[in-house]
Amino acid sequence: MTRPPAPAPTRIVENLVAEKIRLTTLFDGETDFAGARFADCQFIDCDMKGLQLAEASFERCDVSGSDLRGVEATGSRWNEVRALKAVLSGAELADTHFGSCNMSNAEFVRARLTNARFEDCKLTGGDFQGAAAIGIAFRRTRLNGAMLRNLSLRKERIDAVDFADADLAGADFRDAVFLDSSLRSASLRAAKFEGADLRGCDLGAISLADAGLFRKAVISKAQATELLKGIGLIVM
Repeated sequence: MTRPPAPAPTRIVENLVAEKIRLTTLFDGETDFAGARFADCQFIDCDMKGLQLAEASFERCDVSGSDLRGVEATGSRWNEVRALKAVLSGAELADTHFGSCNMSNAEFVRARLTNARFEDCKLTGGDFQGAAAIGIAFRRTRLNGAMLRNLSLRKERIDAVDFADADLAGADFRDAVFLDSSLRSASLRAAKFEGADLRGCDLGAISLADAGLFRKAVISKAQATELLKGIGLIVM
């Protein structure tokens, strides 16, 4: 009986340092790194456009300032990665997992983030405008000041996520459950909260203009008191 061919060995790239170059020049123009493992590499301000990174993994790498626009990275894994101001606009990132990453001020504009997961990450100032993000999940993640307009987290469990000062205009939180999270000072214009459980969320000071957003949401008695204070009522 003919045996099936053995799987190709995983390509491993370790301890490689590059700055301000087209990354493919280090690999004789090769662009296909599907399934590869990158460990302890530094690619600072590099041009990484056009790379095939499906199912690849990045461990303890630094890609800060690098241009990854349009990369195919479906199903990839990013662990303890530093990616400050990295540009991932238009990237294919469906089913991707980001764990313990610092991606502050990174751009995900129009990226495909379907079923992507961010856990224990810092995404302060991140720009997610126009991203396809059905099924996206955030856990124990900071999104302070992030651009998240029209993001849908409907029916999601939002655990220890800090949305303080984020732009959440038009976001959909219907039937979501908030645990140890914050919406303090976030922009919530036209956001939807029907059926959401907000008892585990810091809502901050609520203005009269924003109070109607929480119609049919579940809040605690303490939150109700703060809400009434925020719209100018005196609670006795």
